[in-house]
Amino acid sequence: MEKKRILIIGATGMLGHMVHKYFEGLENYELFNSVYRNPLNDKSIVCNVKDQNAVKKLFEQTKPDVVINCVGALVQESQNNPASAIYLNALFPYVLRDLSNICGAKLIHISTDCVFSGIKGAYGEDDFRDSDDVYGRSKALGEILDAFHCTLRTSIIGPELKDGTGLFHWFMKQEGEVKGYTHAFWGGVTTLELAKAIEKAIKYELNGVFQVTNGSKISKFDLLSLFNQYKVNPTRIVPFENYTVDKSLKKSNKFDFEVPNFDIQMKELQDFIKKSISYSYHIK
Repeated sequence: MEKKRILIIGATGMLGHMVHKYFEGLENYELFNSVYRNPLNDKSIVCNVKDQNAVKKLFEQTKPDVVINCVGALVQESQNNPASAIYLNALFPYVLRDLSNICGAKLIHISTDCVFSGIKGAYGEDDFRDSDDVYGRSKALGEILDAFHCTLRTSIIGPELKDGTGLFHWFMKQEGEVKGYTHAFWGGVTTLELAKAIEKAIKYELNGVFQVTNGSKISKFDLLSLFNQYKVNPTRIVPFENYTVDKSLKKSNKFDFEVPNFDIQMKELQDFIKKSISYSYHIK
């Protein structure tokens, strides 16, 4: 059986490196990856995704069957540099779609629960995307809704290879007291779980928008408390009640992929990390 050629764009980011490591353990795929600066491995191709000619050459060089877009501007960058965020989050996914169409590749694009405002929670796949900030609106514009490609909408936590702003990475490096929001709710997945979902999306040739969640939600206070169980030197978490937001998602009825509860996801992430990847902090 001929192996599918997978191109992972943004392979050193929080999601990209985990997706690459997960797919490395599978037999049916030949992996290619692009990075902005620092190579992930000796097969990495340095590519500035804001240079569309360079991206076109990347496609010509790798001839992918599947493209996984792990590139995006996060919340802080979107606030500080809206023009960059609008390109990376809103325009670039369509650049990838058009290039994928030319070479016959399937695009797997990753979106976020932040396309929603967080006023009501339990958002469905077809709910109005009512975010009013640059990050949320740019990510909403970047969702690929056509009949061939696939957008997976979720929120992720997981370790990072470099300095990042993700919640898990930030918390594992904390030494002092931190606040835990008791009325800020989250319903996403670990980066490892999303990598598994991407594999299923490829296998079942999904098209359209699918939410990756177990349909449950957890407060940020309880989520940090869960992280604390895997911290060598636990951090004191102080409950903070004066902030309310709920961006939790409803489970997809169109995607036959069972996401386990948060405890199981964290245990599986711990096991995977210990076997596979070395980070700047220890996970017990």
